[in-house]
Amino acid sequence: MINPRRTGANISNLRKQRDWTQSKLAAQLNVTNQAVSRWESGVTFPDLAILVHIAQVFNVKVDELLNSEPAAADGSALAGVQSRPSGEVIDRLAEGKVEAVARLIQNLPGQLEALIELAPLAPPSLIKGVITNMPGFQFDLKHIEELAPFLDSDTLLMILERVSSGEMNKSALGTIAPFLKADDLDRFAKQVIDGTLSTDYLEELAPFLRRETLDRSVEQLRQDTLGFEVLEELAPHLSKETLSRLVARYQDGSLEFEQVVYLAPFLSKDTVDGLIESRLAAEGNPGAVEELFPFASKEKIGSLLSRTLEGTLGEEWLSALAPFLDRRALNELVRQKIGGEKKEGQPSSMEK
Repeated sequence: MINPRRTGANISNLRKQRDWTQSKLAAQLNVTNQAVSRWESGVTFPDLAILVHIAQVFNVKVDELLNSEPAAADGSALAGVQSRPSGEVIDRLAEGKVEAVARLIQNLPGQLEALIELAPLAPPSLIKGVITNMPGFQFDLKHIEELAPFLDSDTLLMILERVSSGEMNKSALGTIAPFLKADDLDRFAKQVIDGTLSTDYLEELAPFLRRETLDRSVEQLRQDTLGFEVLEELAPHLSKETLSRLVARYQDGSLEFEQVVYLAPFLSKDTVDGLIESRLAAEGNPGAVEELFPFASKEKIGSLLSRTLEGTLGEEWLSALAPFLDRRALNELVRQKIGGEKKEGQPSSMEK
């Protein structure tokens, strides 16, 4: 594991051996004094190109900067230099010899870990050069996840396609998905439709798929394969039209009302209005539908208020509807209530 603090200490000790100030080293490297200070304290880390320059200035190998034990404080040569298995990968990559690195990893697959450690420090073109010179090399999902941020989408897809569907897992695909192109992600959505991948893979892909792709995918799935657990995860990413059609498919009783309430924020107001009406016909009390009121249209709330004032619905609906009435509707409600009290010969609350 590359340790920024150790590398910083190595740079610091090499500088002190030459009796250089941080300013002098900064001038040699054409960087600021602050950059050298941050490297030596382990706050930041120089990229591979600068590491090569530092190694040249001090006449050491890049591997020694990264992996050796810190130099002795008395100014002696680097103390405890250790030859690490990753040393050749570091040196060849620093020299830009991607084919040599590729051959080394193919002969010694464990050296891939060294490449992954160096990936944040190296130009993406170098990492791509190594990978493209490894035809047929079998990458496991863990390595692909770690390499994903440093590869272009085409190279990433190339190595991902070497993984069999049986070895794929949804968590890994979710990690890799942000680095793939939309067209490539469509291919994984098609694998869900044809059954190669299970429907719960859509949960991981949903934030990165084009909406039309996700809509088309879920509508093509059989209802028995698209459980509510998957549907509730997909809801924020589906169009209102598609989600409304899916809810209609579930209204045969396979979707509980509590599940409908969870989906309500993502449904069109027309769909919510229809759900209120069908639920009202079945239950007839505000407690059965009031959880849907925040997502209903103003027209539906107004209609329920009118029916309450007309006596079609009981007065218990008034308190349930009140939080969702606009000022005009509330004023009308108060006016009608006061008017009704006066007709009965009772003093209104305002007259009291």
